[in-house]
Amino acid sequence: MEVWFGDTGRALIDYTVPLAIIMAIPIMLLFGYVMERGLIQRFYKRTHAEQILVTFGLAIVLQELVKAYFGANPIPTPAPDIVSGSAHIGSWFGMSDAIVYPWWRLIYFMFAFAVIGAVFAFLQLTTFGMVVRAGMADRETVGLIGIDIDKKFTTVFGLAAVVTGLAGVMYTPVLPPDYHIGMEFLVLSFVVVVVGGMGSLPGAVAAGFLLGILQSFASMTEVKAILPGIDQIIIYLVAVVILLVRPRGLMGREGVMED
Repeated sequence: MEVWFGDTGRALIDYTVPLAIIMAIPIMLLFGYVMERGLIQRFYKRTHAEQILVTFGLAIVLQELVKAYFGANPIPTPAPDIVSGSAHIGSWFGMSDAIVYPWWRLIYFMFAFAVIGAVFAFLQLTTFGMVVRAGMADRETVGLIGIDIDKKFTTVFGLAAVVTGLAGVMYTPVLPPDYHIGMEFLVLSFVVVVVGGMGSLPGAVAAGFLLGILQSFASMTEVKAILPGIDQIIIYLVAVVILLVRPRGLMGREGVMED
């Protein structure tokens, strides 16, 4: 692009992520709407296992389409120059200047907190969110009082797709995307949701922090020297232990996954 358009092309490359964020919102909103209306809606009355299988199948199809169009190699996506480099966070707290952390990871961390707060506020503090939660608990009763819960679910699915798209775009400077990256995060997300408790947002957040910290600890050179490969399986081992002791997860509702 820089060869074709000179300085303009260089500017476009530098602002790939901001431009992608702007484009991701309408694209993912439309994708979520079509996906829910065309496929997911047909499985609401099926078992949870069938719902999970159909989404995994769709993920595999989309993965192969991306591979066919973009190829199998990762696509480097740099962060804007203004936030490149690292922050000397040690000096912020009166510690050593040698303690640094990439600026973009700090931005991503703040973005994650903002999204979590917005989702929690939407589901817990708005009438729309309360209706959606009621529909998840008892779909038939909500329908009997004249609320079109299907439209509510479609809207939520579209918004969830937007959040997913924004999270993916924001992460591209950290890990260059390839056709298989979505499947890796899909499996991790499933483990986090199950460990945290199905239907529990606080549980998912707590499980995400717990498993992330444990995986970071297991990735330390000293730990891997004692237990080679532990970083690849630690989150699954923890998930198995938690589900054996508490099948509904850390904060799941009583009775969920306990039959």
